[in-house]
Amino acid sequence: MLEATTSFPNRQDTPAINRVAHPPRPWLVGFVLLHISCQLLLLVPGLSSGRVLVRIAAFGVSLLFLVMVPSRGVQRTPLRTCAFCILALLGLEFFHPEGSGLLAALAAIMLKLAVLAPIFWMPRTGTTTTQLQSLMTILWLFYALSAVLGVLQAYFPGQFQPPLSAVLAAKGAMRVAGLEIELASGERVFRPMGLTDSPGGAASAGMYAVLLGIGMLLSAKPPFKGARPVALVGMIAGLMCLYLCQIRSLLIMTAVCTLSIMVLLLISGRITRLLGLLGTAGALVPAAFALALGIGGKSMVARLTTLVAAEPGAVYYKNRGVFLEYMLTHDLPLYPLGAGLGRIGMVNSYFGEASTGLWAEIQWSAWLLDGGIALIVLYASAILLVSWRCVRIALRQGRAVDPSLTLWAAVIFAYNVGVVAVCFNYAVFEGTGGVEFWLINMALLSAAQSTERGVLRTNLA
Repeated sequence: MLEATTSFPNRQDTPAINRVAHPPRPWLVGFVLLHISCQLLLLVPGLSSGRVLVRIAAFGVSLLFLVMVPSRGVQRTPLRTCAFCILALLGLEFFHPEGSGLLAALAAIMLKLAVLAPIFWMPRTGTTTTQLQSLMTILWLFYALSAVLGVLQAYFPGQFQPPLSAVLAAKGAMRVAGLEIELASGERVFRPMGLTDSPGGAASAGMYAVLLGIGMLLSAKPPFKGARPVALVGMIAGLMCLYLCQIRSLLIMTAVCTLSIMVLLLISGRITRLLGLLGTAGALVPAAFALALGIGGKSMVARLTTLVAAEPGAVYYKNRGVFLEYMLTHDLPLYPLGAGLGRIGMVNSYFGEASTGLWAEIQWSAWLLDGGIALIVLYASAILLVSWRCVRIALRQGRAVDPSLTLWAAVIFAYNVGVVAVCFNYAVFEGTGGVEFWLINMALLSAAQSTERGVLRTNLA
């Protein structure tokens, strides 16, 4: 990517930074709307027979855009090279003798390609900062609405409740009962789902409502009048969902992500915004807890206090660390080159020839079983590359830099930190969360590239 090393001769030239060589097209907005639509279709009652097709369609949209978005001679970057290496490695794993059949192996490769696809098609879109802000606004509104709905599901038990995922329902009454919480009234209900079909799904929406809400609060140009008050409401609802769902890892992750934003604000000298964020967090966190306490009661407090009842490492090991230890002591010695494609997750359930007895509760296990140590190294490298690029954009200074772009870069970097943490909790890159990760990051990089080209043309004019 080109680096802009000079500044504008005068402020009258500033509007030129949003000009691109090709007229911008609504590829980005179209994709995210189609992606959200696939999620919402899962909430339609009576769709149980077609839920598998809807889930497949959510990934099919990403593959479709890989074909539909016209090529514009995108240059090779280290990130694209890393993605190509991942796909090449998976191509070799296709011939692994212990795979779960050709169909399952092919389905696994297509899933991985769908997740990585934004790396290839997003740079072709010529996305601008304005379009990036539109993407973040749509996602923010979706997650804020999901968080609000999650609060209503807990406040009015049995109402606003979407159908339970057929996969979860098939696991039996004992497993389903473990997805319930006890409210202050003594009634047992599913953890708030929000706009998902999985108990506890509102917690993820709550985290994103908080993070993207921070971006809306700090933005110099909110997307619409009244966006900041709406962002505050969404953040309160998001925090309440995090408390009510009692998924402690996501609560910690939200705190870590917020701290990451604060660190970047401090390093970049945005002291006013940093103080404003500190004041907002200091007011919203206890307020949301007080509101959630009236709904969740003592069981919620008891669950959350376990976070400080022991050392953080001990708390993690007791809940999810055992899976990391199992991977390091059992799976790694057995499968350093991978265990064969299609042997884990939904791919095996839908397309595998037989149950393999393997599972991947955390992302690191999924990478190891699919492609061995090499896949772990390649995927971790790709995440580090794109995250470092976010930091560079977030710390830029000067008149030639769009402040909205640098602000969203800080928010997206914080989001990346959270996703890396989630890799120790569950396999985020084996689902639509992985598609969203690369979509958001590549939209930022594409907008930065468009801005750099506009600056270069202006200085050469």
